[in-house]
Formats: sequence, structure tokens, C-alpha cells
Amino acid sequence: MDYSAYTGNRSTVSEYMHTVSDGVRLRIIDFKPVSKKTNSPVIIFIAGWISLISGWREFLAALTPRYRVIYAETREKHSSDVPDIKAASFDMRRMQNDIADIVTGLTGQKEAFILAGSSLGASAIMEYCRSAGRMPLCTVLVGPNGEFRFPRFLGSLIPFIHPSLYFAVKPIVKWYLRNFRVNSAAEKEQIEKYELTLDYADPYKLKKNALGVKNWSMSQGNGKIPVPSLILGATTDSLHSTGHLKELLPFFDKPQYVELMSNRETHSVKAAQVMTRYIERIARSAAKV
Repeated sequence: MDYSAYTGNRSTVSEYMHTVSDGVRLRIIDFKPVSKKTNSPVIIFIAGWISLISGWREFLAALTPRYRVIYAETREKHSSDVPDIKAASFDMRRMQNDIADIVTGLTGQKEAFILAGSSLGASAIMEYCRSAGRMPLCTVLVGPNGEFRFPRFLGSLIPFIHPSLYFAVKPIVKWYLRNFRVNSAAEKEQIEKYELTLDYADPYKLKKNALGVKNWSMSQGNGKIPVPSLILGATTDSLHSTGHLKELLPFFDKPQYVELMSNRETHSVKAAQVMTRYIERIARSAAKV
């Protein structure tokens, strides 16, 4: 794949598969700026549920000339290599462990790093930061989910749907998102993006992941997220409602909430600029300690 639109030709890009501790291989797109400051932290970016990198083009293009960005695709995505889907775990604990494996395997032992992500990826980051692993300098979370509660009819239906029937059920899921979860009038690009990701999804991995995170909630765990955290919300994003995001703030020791206008804006250059200013401030504070 040509990643020049994600770098402005100011970064080198390598794409490879990284093997995590249970044998699953995850696709990594590793952006390394041509002129990186030696003390700049590495950004590990964990995108949302079955999302495509194309949705983050503008955002990444604003970051990659300046920071090394490790874009990690999670195991439910089509790109992962799962030797035995039936035996593999797709729950939140396993996704937390995947982040730990990426941190350990792709960054230096004393190298400063940032964990950034959206939606499901942001949720996995929150769980990771309540573990005993290496802590990031800070986190940047775009529309994090504090829980996964499926509609009753879907929650009851999913266990009995064979993945081969996914393409028959997919129009129902699209209809549900368009009419009940996404503000289609204000977030036209968001619903188009979600429908595209559903078209590219692997139904076998998707079902395993849906069952794995079903009924997960931040309230089930213990302790707060100890590192500084920037939470980005969007006024018109009803799928990641601002009210829900604000309810998550007590789970953080040092939260900062910033609300942008739309889901589109949280994936834009503006969001990357907000993130960069935040990282620079946190890095300066850390350097004084």
C-alpha cells in the first residue's frame, strides 16, 4: 500500500507483522520521520473496532513528520493472522496483553512512549494503564468506550449466528447504526466510514471479538488510570456521546477533556494539533522532574 498521503514524504514507512505472546500476528504500519528529535516520544496508536487506516489519513499526516508513529491494527481486524480463531481469545484482557507485547517488542526499554487510540482501541489502552506494565508518558483517547452493551436483540442473536451468515445480517447492523446510533444528518462521513469498515470486516473474528467484549465495563476493574490523559469528544458524535465520555473522567487521576465539533474533526489535522500541544506540555513537565 502507498502511504505517502499519510506522511507528506517526510517519513519512511515499513509495514510488517508483529507476533504477540499467543502466536497471533498483528499488522503494524511503522512511520519514522526523516528528521526526528532524539528526545521525542514514540506514539503507539491503537485504532477502533474494525476501523481502517484510511479514516485517519489527515490525522496521521500531521503527526508522522514529527513523531515515530506505530499504527497497530488489533486482532479483530481483517489484517491479523490468527492460526486458530476458535482457540484464540478476543476479549479485553487479551487486547490489553497485545498492547503490552507491542510496547515491549517495538520500543526501547527506557524509551518514552505515548499510547493513543480511539473507541475500542482507547478502551484497551485504559485497561492496559490499570495493569502493572510499563506506563506511557500520557494517553490520548478519542471517543473511548467505558462499556460495551449490545442491544438486547443483538446480544441474544450474536451467539447463534454463524459467521457465514454475516453478509445477510450486515444490512441490519448498518440500518441500526444509521437510524439509532449515529447522527446521520450531522455525521454523514462517520456513517459512511462505519459502513465501509463493516464491508471489510472478517465475520469470524468479528463474532469472537463481539462475544469477547460483550458486557465489558470499566466499572468492573480496580484502580484509576495513573498517567495524564487527554480525552477527545465530539459534540455531534452520538455513538460516543459527550455525556458518556464525561462520566469516564473519574476513572482518571489526571484527565483533560477537550470537545471538538464532530467525529470528522476528531480524525482531522485539528485533533492532531490538539494532541501535539498536549504531548509537548506533558513532555516539558516530565523533563523538569
